[in-house]
Amino acid sequence: MSNHHNASSLASILSLSAVSGVSTIVTGITPQLHQQFSSVPTTVIEWTVTVANLSALLTLMVNPFLTTKFGVRRVVISGLLVSGIFGAMPAFITNFYFLFICRVLLGLGIGLFSPHAISMIAHVYNGDFRARLLGYQTGISALGNAVLLAIAGLVITISWHAVFAIYMLLVPIALLAFRYLPNVASGERQKNQPKDKLPRLQLGLCILAFFTYLIIWGVQLKIPVLFSAQHIGTAAVANWTLSAMNIGGLVAGLTFGRLHKRFAGFTLSIGYFGAGLSVLAMVLFQSPVIVIMAAVFFNFIYSYTGPYIVYRSNLGLSDQLINQVSSYLTIATIISAFFAPVVWNWIGRFGPGDLADNVLVWIALLLVLIAIGSTVFARRERGVKN
Repeated sequence: MSNHHNASSLASILSLSAVSGVSTIVTGITPQLHQQFSSVPTTVIEWTVTVANLSALLTLMVNPFLTTKFGVRRVVISGLLVSGIFGAMPAFITNFYFLFICRVLLGLGIGLFSPHAISMIAHVYNGDFRARLLGYQTGISALGNAVLLAIAGLVITISWHAVFAIYMLLVPIALLAFRYLPNVASGERQKNQPKDKLPRLQLGLCILAFFTYLIIWGVQLKIPVLFSAQHIGTAAVANWTLSAMNIGGLVAGLTFGRLHKRFAGFTLSIGYFGAGLSVLAMVLFQSPVIVIMAAVFFNFIYSYTGPYIVYRSNLGLSDQLINQVSSYLTIATIISAFFAPVVWNWIGRFGPGDLADNVLVWIALLLVLIAIGSTVFARRERGVKN
């Protein structure tokens, strides 16, 4: 295999990370959806953003069977094409229920390709290079989201319908996968191997991943609402802020290795505690500049938690368990997206402020509590090693 082909294969694998969060690019148009479909409840409108993550769970569960039967490349290409076609269809749809169905079908495609953003790295690469790529994976995902949200911020000035046309960008990603993606049928290779049991620590990290993404979904869903309530710019400004937040995530992903080398398990505490302070700043300060800067800093500091959870959950596991924990982590992120509107809209009823302010205050408190818990765990783990 030539160096060029190696570089192209790597590009095709990392491109899956770049579009793994593609369902979020319509997050910034929730106020427009509220206006267009005023009779639809708030939770259902927000489910329009997150329902794709839930339907992705269906194809995610049958993914091992499909990759064993057809190979990874065919499954990934099919998922990218399904997501591209049905993701873009709402650009031409005015009926809310048809739009909602298209979002469900989008998720079926996402469930076909998204788990391979992590598992392909674990299967194709080894040693230190694999460890670095697992760290970069979060940064590349953040960069992809940032670019897509920035494009959405420009396109939304045309109309909210036009934002859905961005999903057609998945088609060239499918062509790249067709040409260069390695065809690894990992399930077939492991069929006759005895099943190992996933350690409790990894199960705990999967549960932590659920709450971690539940929180970030709460922040991302309420930022456009907060901007609208505090009159912080237009819908385009909200999209560009979400884009800038992902740039912060990119920086965190690229610098994760150095931070983890210095602070080890305390990396989680830094991420959760810093995120809690930044969310609190969004609520307490009315200045648009401070709110935008706090939002960007939130995603920067919070993005240290994701790579740590992925890195620590894969550490010392067999290939079979790497597949298992990767699936569990993906499932955790998917179901968190579904529950986020329900959980936060219910919790937001309790508090002195409006819905968005109350949600962000509760999120800040939860982040501080998790930071304290992760600090206690890190101290105990360090004590055991010493």
